Amino acid sequence: MAFFRESKTARRYVLGYDLGEEVSQISFLASDSDLPETLSVLAGAEAYNIPTVLAKRKDVNQWFYGKEALSKIEAGTAVRVDDLIENARKGKRVNIDGTGYDPVSLLSLFVKRTLSLLSMEMSMDMVDAIAFTTRNMDSVMIEVLSEVTGALSLPVKNVFYQSYEDSLYHYMLYQPEDLLSHSVIACDYSFGEMVVYDMKLNHRTKPIVVTIDKSTYDGMALSEGGFSENTNERAAQVTRLDSKFLEFSEKTMEGRIVSSVFLLGDGFREQWMQKSLEFLCRTRRVFQGNNLFSKGASIAAREKVGPSGRMDKYVLLDGGKLKSNVGMMVKKQGQQVYHALLDAGENWYDVSTGFDLILDDENGIDIMITPLTEGEKHVHRIELEGLPTRPPRTTRLRMKVAMTAANKVNIHVEDMGFGELFENSGMFWDEVIPV
Repeated sequence: MAFFRESKTARRYVLGYDLGEEVSQISFLASDSDLPETLSVLAGAEAYNIPTVLAKRKDVNQWFYGKEALSKIEAGTAVRVDDLIENARKGKRVNIDGTGYDPVSLLSLFVKRTLSLLSMEMSMDMVDAIAFTTRNMDSVMIEVLSEVTGALSLPVKNVFYQSYEDSLYHYMLYQPEDLLSHSVIACDYSFGEMVVYDMKLNHRTKPIVVTIDKSTYDGMALSEGGFSENTNERAAQVTRLDSKFLEFSEKTMEGRIVSSVFLLGDGFREQWMQKSLEFLCRTRRVFQGNNLFSKGASIAAREKVGPSGRMDKYVLLDGGKLKSNVGMMVKKQGQQVYHALLDAGENWYDVSTGFDLILDDENGIDIMITPLTEGEKHVHRIELEGLPTRPPRTTRLRMKVAMTAANKVNIHVEDMGFGELFENSGMFWDEVIPV
């Protein structure tokens, strides 16, 4: 598939949409640009955050979103509607001003209104792909987002879903290589629980295997959700946070080399880091910001619709990725050749394939599993018990391959018979292969 439909008169775009519980962001990457930009809700300022909240005017069917919603709520003229993602995941109707609402419809309304902000830069028919990214991307979240995008009827053919880990990985692909020479640490902190992404690279493998471990650290959580307005209390909080972050950093970096550190979220915007920042900057490159995930998602969208070749050198094997190559040996033009079914590094919820094959004289199918990290290459045999006996090469099978989790490959095999010579038996076999 070509990246961006060719046009002599208009730029083409891909989008990265960071859908967060508290705030959301939208980044875009133009066909004639090398790096993405993030949509600012305030012209001339770096105001990227869109509060993930709706508000309904009291007793009137009028809705607001983002910062305007917060202002209406503060003025007492509208009812607050938050927890949009959590409610959509639960699927429970939300009572607002005495009326029940479908939670997915509410989330769809928020996404629709926020995407309308792009009209300052482009129209949606100029967009070739959009990648949604969230902190917890699982089968439930994918189902919710699929309903959202289906309800919006976006004029975008390519819609993708990915985790923050995936977005961090794609963001780093477009950074200078010296930032990837060793480990990368990203800390996401907004005065509550800090989420830490520890990105490790194994340069001894080809391609370079990348893993990202996600963990949480609650030693810096402020119960008030921010600094106190009292001068003495604030000073005490600053001292404690600096001390805790230094302690965390020393423990995290001990005995290893870290090339770069990314400090994300509003919690790092305040000027409270002294000793901790001094320690981090000694032998590492340190960056501060809060739009990494949306930028990474937009880069992922570009790479999915038109690979640049940057990803050829690396393969990401995070918690949502298939960690093994899955394939089988087949005969083509008289030669035994390897036929790939699933490739390591793909999101388990994105992969599926299907094809027909002709059996020789065997009564089973051998699936080859080749782990890229731990474990040895091995063969899993699917026995086709009860398959009718037929002459060699007169049995056609239909195979469908999909995944229900990052470590489970589901294979469905059906007997299709062989044209007018042999009717299909109606038999099928289902196998779950651990990978």
